[in-house]
Amino acid sequence: MEFLKGVHVIETYATTTLVVDDRLVLVDTSSDADGGKILDYLAKVKMKPKDLSTIFITHTHPDHVGGLASIKKDSPAKVAAHRIEADFISRKKMWDGPPGPQRHTPTPVDVSLDDGQMYDGLRVIFTPGHTRGSMSLLDETRSLLIAGDAANNESGLRPMDDRYNIDPKQHRQSIKKLAALHFDNAIFGHGEPIKGDASAKFAELAKRL
Repeated sequence: MEFLKGVHVIETYATTTLVVDDRLVLVDTSSDADGGKILDYLAKVKMKPKDLSTIFITHTHPDHVGGLASIKKDSPAKVAAHRIEADFISRKKMWDGPPGPQRHTPTPVDVSLDDGQMYDGLRVIFTPGHTRGSMSLLDETRSLLIAGDAANNESGLRPMDDRYNIDPKQHRQSIKKLAALHFDNAIFGHGEPIKGDASAKFAELAKRL
């Protein structure tokens, strides 16, 4: 669905976000089985993988990186991720956290990002704890946070299940970091997007942590 003007939420196992304006940006690629759904959605909005400028990966878990290889195969897009996560996505390093060793097809990361950096219209917010190099992205022009798995909104806004967090304490610190920012809208890897007053909801959650 088109969540905001130029922002499409693709309903895959872990939500994939498509940002369309003077360029085409994809955030996360869900599982390997969902690669086809993403390609179908691109076709529906009259776009092709070759039109993508950047594919951001928020973190290395299989439900966010699994579809990357199949989408990148026919795309000149740059793959961008936080520098800590890059070697896990390319599988130069074996992921040693939950949910276990990664089996996704290795894909090189072209752009290694750092906290606060702007790249292709989105600001990097380093939000570790779910994985070592997890990041969220802020689209300041739309007052939109693309949270990745920095928080979960499946049954109300809350932290991710600690079984899948490499550092539960750090994960909660990252939620508090996001709560200090201002954004009206938010999209999550898991759960419904929030339209309006999103950062206020993060501030309420932060008080309970």
